[in-house]
Amino acid sequence: MSDLHSKLTSSILDDINIEHGPRDVLVPFFIRVTEQLAQRGLNLAFEPFDVLVKANQENRDTWRPLIPLFDPTYGFEPSEGFVIVGRNPDGNIVATQAARFYDWAATSFKSEAESLRLFYRDPENARQPRETCTVSSRNGERVSGRVVFSGGGWYRRDYRKQWLSGLLPRLSRAYALTRWDSQHTISIMAEAVVDGGMARRCGYTNIEYSVDLRGGPVGDVRCALVWMDTEQLIDDLVAFNAMDLSDFIARTERAAA
Repeated sequence: MSDLHSKLTSSILDDINIEHGPRDVLVPFFIRVTEQLAQRGLNLAFEPFDVLVKANQENRDTWRPLIPLFDPTYGFEPSEGFVIVGRNPDGNIVATQAARFYDWAATSFKSEAESLRLFYRDPENARQPRETCTVSSRNGERVSGRVVFSGGGWYRRDYRKQWLSGLLPRLSRAYALTRWDSQHTISIMAEAVVDGGMARRCGYTNIEYSVDLRGGPVGDVRCALVWMDTEQLIDDLVAFNAMDLSDFIARTERAAA
């Protein structure tokens, strides 16, 4: 991405090409957010999903098992997603963020989640014997079309006071928009995580219960469907660009409280 790279040297910016979305919003956003992450000691890069899976396995004391949709063992192609890895100056992984793209032109989140196709390419052979997902979220059927599932977020303990949960998800959403022209960005968050303010901190404007996971790799968990459409995504980036960062963080934390 030459116009960004000329202003800021960062390995991840070499791989960003704005194919979709408003350049007048995205260019200043990418510059600002990567500068902020660099100031926090992170060297960012896109890395394979295998790196995410290995990092998750090596940090189980502070990181629950990944949901299967981020594990390539279950049959998705690398082009169907991406992983952002943040390394410290010693080269150690201290932060991650991932995304998967779904083309749901003829289906919806509710259908794909309840059939377990959200999680597995071949649910009948990959699912756990008693694994189910039940969606009662109000807009579970509305979320369709070009959908990005955002997740895989983890921050090493010594990096958890640096507002990475407010920066990396926004970077991931913006990049996904440029790549796939996403119509919706979604995630599912455990109720305790939502209660702790994570959904609002990440910038999600819609939080709806419930998505109930049972008998799968992450156990029995009541989750919320959190989502935003493209207009809401861009409005959030416009605010991020326009406001002093300390004011933006304060506003976001008030919403998360």
